[in-house]
Amino acid sequence: MKFLIEIEPGAPKEIILRAPAADDEVRRIQTAIEKAISSSGEIALKAGSGEVFVRYSELYYFEVSDDKTYAHTAKDIFACQMHLFELAELLPRYFCRASKSILVNTEKIRSITRSPTGVGEATFNGTEKKIYISRMYYKTVREMIEEMRFSK
Repeated sequence: MKFLIEIEPGAPKEIILRAPAADDEVRRIQTAIEKAISSSGEIALKAGSGEVFVRYSELYYFEVSDDKTYAHTAKDIFACQMHLFELAELLPRYFCRASKSILVNTEKIRSITRSPTGVGEATFNGTEKKIYISRMYYKTVREMIEEMRFSK
């Protein structure tokens, strides 16, 4: 494998990875790059009459309730101006849908269980909060958890 950096003043930053196939090595490189890019990312959220900036790594999940989006950290809940589909495009890859109204940070999940009806339940590290994962998204969340744990 060769590594090349091209410096072009005024050019946008981009990373191109050329490979004959999307194998495990390519996925590990992709995950590492995404983590490096997103680890410093922050999002502006509403707290009372002001605004706070929260790092992506501190967020546990986003949920929609009464047509409003809320961001959950270990201890706090903030209002968010964005819709879930906008957040899904903005946030790092380790955030994925858990239901129609929840976007979850799979790196914060401590445990995941599935009931006989197919609905899942996820608990988180460092908090007593829990969410329910719909049957439709359970497999995706499970695969993302495995991928994130495998890439570490």
